[in-house]
Amino acid sequence: PWCVDEAAMVLSSVLRCAALCVMAFSAFTIRLHAVQNYGRVIHEFDPWFNYRATEYLVDNGREAFFKWYDEMSWYPLGRPIGTTIYPGLQFTSAALYHVSGRLGLGLSLNDICVFVPAIFGVITCVFTYLLTLEISGSPNSAVAAGMIMAVIPSHLMRSVAGGYDNESIAVFAMIMTFYFWTRSLRTPASWPVGFFTAFSYIYMVAAWGGYVFVLNLVGVHALVMCLLLWQKDCSGLHLAYSLFYVIGTFGAIQLPVVGLAPLKSLEQLGPMGVFLLLQLLRVLQWHRTRSDPRKHRQFTTTLLVATATVGVAVLAWAAQVGYLGPISSRVRGLFIRHTRTGNPLVDSVAEHQSTRPQMYYVYFHFTCYAAPVGFLIMCFRRTPAKVFGIVYLCVTYYFSSKMVRLVLLLAAPASIAAGIALAMGVDWALTQLKGKGELSLEDAPPTPPEKPSKSVNAMPGASAKKALQKRAGARKSAGSASDSSAKFRRELKQTYNENKALRQICALLLLFFVVLNVVSFSSHCRRLAVSLSNPSIILKGRTRTGEPILVDDFREAYWWLRDSTPEDARVLSWWDYGYQINGIANRTTIADGNTWNHEHIALLGKALVSPVADAHTIVRHLADYVLVWSTRWGGMMGDDIAKSPHMAKIGGSVYTDVLARDFFMTRDGQPSTMMRESLIYNLVNYRLDVQVPSTGFRSDPDVAVADEHLFEEAYTTKNNMVRIYKVLHVSEESKAYCSEHRGYQAWYEGRPLTDAYPPALQSILAQKRDFQQLEDFNRRGSK
Repeated sequence: PWCVDEAAMVLSSVLRCAALCVMAFSAFTIRLHAVQNYGRVIHEFDPWFNYRATEYLVDNGREAFFKWYDEMSWYPLGRPIGTTIYPGLQFTSAALYHVSGRLGLGLSLNDICVFVPAIFGVITCVFTYLLTLEISGSPNSAVAAGMIMAVIPSHLMRSVAGGYDNESIAVFAMIMTFYFWTRSLRTPASWPVGFFTAFSYIYMVAAWGGYVFVLNLVGVHALVMCLLLWQKDCSGLHLAYSLFYVIGTFGAIQLPVVGLAPLKSLEQLGPMGVFLLLQLLRVLQWHRTRSDPRKHRQFTTTLLVATATVGVAVLAWAAQVGYLGPISSRVRGLFIRHTRTGNPLVDSVAEHQSTRPQMYYVYFHFTCYAAPVGFLIMCFRRTPAKVFGIVYLCVTYYFSSKMVRLVLLLAAPASIAAGIALAMGVDWALTQLKGKGELSLEDAPPTPPEKPSKSVNAMPGASAKKALQKRAGARKSAGSASDSSAKFRRELKQTYNENKALRQICALLLLFFVVLNVVSFSSHCRRLAVSLSNPSIILKGRTRTGEPILVDDFREAYWWLRDSTPEDARVLSWWDYGYQINGIANRTTIADGNTWNHEHIALLGKALVSPVADAHTIVRHLADYVLVWSTRWGGMMGDDIAKSPHMAKIGGSVYTDVLARDFFMTRDGQPSTMMRESLIYNLVNYRLDVQVPSTGFRSDPDVAVADEHLFEEAYTTKNNMVRIYKVLHVSEESKAYCSEHRGYQAWYEGRPLTDAYPPALQSILAQKRDFQQLEDFNRRGSK
């Protein structure tokens, strides 16, 4: 009866709403382990820059933010923050902060920044649900995909509370863009949704440099649809993509950090080509409806040849005048081994390494074998949305294999494909257990015979007769093959229907397998969520008696800098720690994780791997203190000695006197001569390793500072994990020279940035050989 069916529909809707609430609750709570264990703390390195930038935006406003030239970073050059940052995260957080203030929630800016990743993790799951619903048309598949996305480790890794990084909102912006894109292709009349696609894409551009991936993926999907619709009506695709590309590109170039890159970068010219191809295809389809086939073929040939000729000429001209920018080293690393990008700075970053096969099970668990099943399901009864799902999964899988950081991109398509497979498998199993699920033995009605085409009828005499006979023979052969195929399908269906008991046994086994994997997956995700939530800035340890303790050496060192050094103190460290020194200690740093200027980091690397006395001739003109990580003395490897070979490689890429091949540690832990004499090795091991001499260090504070004293131990944390040294004989003349805003003046006037360095370093800078840093936003000023 209709009332029973209506009640069943209402019940299923209520259950889905309940499942979505469980999804949202799970997605939020699983991301709060860090807050529960460590408090409301910003994690890692980059998040501290993002927090500092958000704080500046809230305190100074939008106009000042975009004009902000930060002279507390990249000393003595400084950095134009407002024109080199993707500001979406900062503006989103600032808006949430102001809204929470209006509502009287009593949340500090730090609280907002801590919770933003968890909040947007929930919203991302909702849009994953919507995207899966659009692709599969199945609410059950959509719920399953959303539930998987809520807890899958590959998404958790960039969305735990406290991980205040661009990706925490960028994944949401990405999935939202993809949802509106597929929604705009549902029917030819759905193209107005392209407006929402464009605005979602603009937000994505503001959020993360990975917008290039979003642009190209939509472009690839549109290209595939072009090929599929070459002889069909593509008006909906044409209008939807045109809206997306024109409005999205116009919005993207308004951001200072992007500029005209969408129109000049080789990485972004492909989608422009797809846009032009769609215009061409639309013209051809319009012409086909208004002319006979012969004239249309002539017109098509002429138009294609003319378009290709003009396109080649324009590209040749653009390449000749240098209009087109080269492919960046990070993008090159997606197509070649990460150790051969040609940029030792990029190669030194651990998350740029390729993904080991065993890591997939860690980050995806049972979706590793459920997603391929969902992929195969999407290949049947293709729609534009399903084609997008296929392209999305293939492309992200390739990129995730090239760079471990990019397993994040695979989280959503893996969840979608696994959700489709899971829901379809459970639906089939439940149907079998109800005693239903027999297949109909009736085939679809035969296709009516094809009418002779207009072109065949136009053939004179014998030619037309031969053509008709040929087609009749082809139809007869096709009909015979079709009859054999239909007979085979009928027999197969009959065998399937006759084995009801076997189907029910398989259904029980499938349900058992699904339940077992879902329970294992949930346990795996919650266990991994704890480890992914551990902030690198605070560590958990145990005393000798086994009692748990918090190791807070890193913040302890930064707090000491904040409380015990002058406000204008300059701190030299490896670039990894620059953001945290700026954000927590509020002190000037030499370099940080933006890594925009390769030559400047090479100078830093040269100073750290040079012998103590030689290094001091550089350091005394740049810094008042030197901070190093010495975590090996606290029982944790991965400190500055472990990173020092990369320092040597980067330094040697610019300064030929730095021989990176001579800077190494043997398998039995013995340093090479060059490493043993280096500043970084001595700073990490001074006083803690009896084999390290104290030459150049002032060990007795009661002894007057002498010429041979170059560095003095100022502070070592409780567990010996961070050490801070005071630089002796600091050049006050160089410090005064650099205090005159020379970095800002050189940048503003477009002069070489080397003018910002003190005169005493010019002889060393003259030895450098500029590295062709493709991402250097100020390359024009350094030529």
